[in-house]
Amino acid sequence: MQFLSLFARTFPKTISGEEFDRKYLCTPLGYSHHGLMFVERKLAGAYNLIPYAYNCFGTRRLFGLSVDAMVAREHRGGPFSLARMGALACEGAHRDGICFVFGFPNDNAYRVTKRVLQWNDIGELDFYALPVHIGSIRPNLAWANPLSRWCASGFVHLPRLRPRRSPGFGVEKVRDEQFEKHRYNGEHEVIHLGDGEKCVFRTCLEMDQVRTTYIIDIVPLTTACFARSVRAVFARTAARTDLLLYVGRLPFRAVGLLKVPPAKRPRRVMMCGKILDRQRVGDAIFKIANWNLNISNFDVR
Repeated sequence: MQFLSLFARTFPKTISGEEFDRKYLCTPLGYSHHGLMFVERKLAGAYNLIPYAYNCFGTRRLFGLSVDAMVAREHRGGPFSLARMGALACEGAHRDGICFVFGFPNDNAYRVTKRVLQWNDIGELDFYALPVHIGSIRPNLAWANPLSRWCASGFVHLPRLRPRRSPGFGVEKVRDEQFEKHRYNGEHEVIHLGDGEKCVFRTCLEMDQVRTTYIIDIVPLTTACFARSVRAVFARTAARTDLLLYVGRLPFRAVGLLKVPPAKRPRRVMMCGKILDRQRVGDAIFKIANWNLNISNFDVR
């Protein structure tokens, strides 16, 4: 498939036909939206929107997540091909009832997304981390690994402050069976905490050889459930991970994890979006405080 070939030439990874089907076909519509560019009958570019169901201020709506925008290296003459593909994908999405599109562009795509596609900023995600084996992150401190693991265990088990009532979220993804099948595969692990509470996580070996456990989603996102999730993930993974990490927006203190200062974050994760149908979505969608956001909302890890 030409899409898979272009993907492999564009990104430092590959995607199989099975992964393509799960990612782009296992959606609320049974398909996704693509703006494609062909040169001499060969695929040279693609702009992709995956439909998701969201609860938006009490009403179920369809949103589109922008992912995997790509142009073959030999055809990267400027931003306008990407803009045209993006416009085509958005036109198709609008016709099929998608009222809002959003994404998390990298630094290079961010400028095009803002200036050419005319998307608006929604906000930046925060990083919350807990080093487990400090020597894997700072090799000169390898001697301190037993101590850092002991300290991490004590930190996640500190008694939490009296929890305050967590505010509700105006915008949340719909976590139904279709979403679970689409978003997670056999590399993701789930811990059920009782009373309907659960957390989803995945451990990855990063390029710097740091074993990083991503806490991908926590249900429901409350202070108490967050604390229980961090303790449960730590207990499950402490012997095989170097770092616990949660990326998202929290309306409370991240019990058991430390907020990473902006200067120390591995990269900036900025969320942008564009309204396609103002009859269904208003400007409140651009306030990040209204969203329940974490890695489960986009297509990494």
